[in-house]
Amino acid sequence: MPISRNLIRLFPVACLVALLNAPTNPTWAGGSPQPSPIVESTKARPSVEVEVKYIDDSTMKLKLLDDKLELVTKYGILQVAVSDIRRIEFAHRVSAETAEKVILAIARLNHADFKIRESATEELKGMRERAYPFVLKAIKHDDPETGRRAEEVAKYIQMRVPAANLEFRENDIVHTEDSKITGRLTAEVLRVSTFQFGEQSLKLADIRSLRAVNATANDEVIAATPAPGNLTMYQQQWGKELVFSVTGFTPAPGVNPNVWGTDIYTLDSNLAAAVVHAGLAKPGETVVVRVRIVQSPPQFVSSFRNNVNSTAYGPYPAGAFEFVRR
Repeated sequence: MPISRNLIRLFPVACLVALLNAPTNPTWAGGSPQPSPIVESTKARPSVEVEVKYIDDSTMKLKLLDDKLELVTKYGILQVAVSDIRRIEFAHRVSAETAEKVILAIARLNHADFKIRESATEELKGMRERAYPFVLKAIKHDDPETGRRAEEVAKYIQMRVPAANLEFRENDIVHTEDSKITGRLTAEVLRVSTFQFGEQSLKLADIRSLRAVNATANDEVIAATPAPGNLTMYQQQWGKELVFSVTGFTPAPGVNPNVWGTDIYTLDSNLAAAVVHAGLAKPGETVVVRVRIVQSPPQFVSSFRNNVNSTAYGPYPAGAFEFVRR
């Protein structure tokens, strides 16, 4: 019996309808069920809000999208949940691209062309702390010109970069609520999200530190060490920040604590008295404070605050300190 042309036309349509109505998980001739198609979850990614401090000392609030960070320690590899992290102090890192630029610039420090030598010197100065470890090694170079110029660059960087930023750690330090773990993060970048730019990759080589926005005062207490009487041991360590647990000085008849300055104090000032003078603690009250070592002003100003009298003082080249107020 001949097949009508209309039936021939309808055959492809019928096949299509049959396919569309077929079971999504059919059992085939072999008898084993086929896997269902994977449906990607629309659930929002968990994130942790943090404040990042970059190597140029600028800061930014953003969200970490990674669930865990892998940390290699001398006791093995740890997987640390990002939600448990309170703070990270990052090891010194230099990207392969930057390292190559530094090495090439150092190689040109003894170039036959004076202008090229000068250009290489200025390039290294511009790289500042990123070039510093390489420059220190170049000071001992066999070539006198390379060594001399490397020393010039090193002194230039030391004058313009806080000493704390030139202390290069080989390991990262990860702080959780009840632990401080030292190791090396295996990641080269962090997955982050920002309000302005959406999802981005953040290079670890560009970060100095990170802290959780919801970190409490207890996190500072964990990191605090008992305060010394004064800070003379930190002479000329510009930019270094320290966290101390200190008990406010209690005034006594005939006792005048040695405090020089107002808001910025000489390094040999009594720290417990300076805390009271600055209004950060009452006499006998124990608090956690963060101090920063800074260069001395031309003159230290006297004042009477909170029953503590500070004295004026002239030039004090060893350095000074100020309280970091958050």
